[in-house]
Amino acid sequence: MSNQVIESTLSKVNRILKISDSYEAPAKVLEILKKPEERKAIFFEFMKEFDYDLSYEWFYNYFQDEHADRKNNKQDFTPVCVSNLISEMLGCKSENDFTIIEEPSAGTGSTMIAHWYKSIRACQFIWDYKPDDYLYKLTELSSKTVPFLLFNVMIRGMNAIVIHGNSLTSEIESAYWIYNEANNPMGFSDLYVIPKERYSIFK
Repeated sequence: MSNQVIESTLSKVNRILKISDSYEAPAKVLEILKKPEERKAIFFEFMKEFDYDLSYEWFYNYFQDEHADRKNNKQDFTPVCVSNLISEMLGCKSENDFTIIEEPSAGTGSTMIAHWYKSIRACQFIWDYKPDDYLYKLTELSSKTVPFLLFNVMIRGMNAIVIHGNSLTSEIESAYWIYNEANNPMGFSDLYVIPKERYSIFK
């Protein structure tokens, strides 16, 4: 992707979030996600700006260039081509059996989105897709990354448990339950903070 396209994405995201610099983005996104009316308006604005195309991770280049912590966490995101290859290898899943999908280092969700779109959504008629048939369990270590991951799950109306923590040591900083209460294939999901006393169920 050219630098011109990356810069366009940077300015677009910062404008929608109403921030002057990208370092403000993680905290701003998390703040918005906790306010139902504000996040709904922001979701619709992002959908319009990205042509309602939910098949790919909009923040990939934005986050990779601006927030990835390569020095401390050796953080580098899965290339888009690899995410697509994984989803193609898994193939379509169109039957309505309840399925749990787990990803221990989810990043901002590019691999998750590729699987959700190519292996689930694209394999069935839109009204046959039921969010309640799928539950994603996603773990991510970086506090800068988690807000973007939450955003990507919620705007796609997915059901997920998102854990901000270390998947190797099972240490948990925070945890969230993302739920599409209406089970609406075209709807958004809500955000619930899981109390610390419940963390033991994830270990």
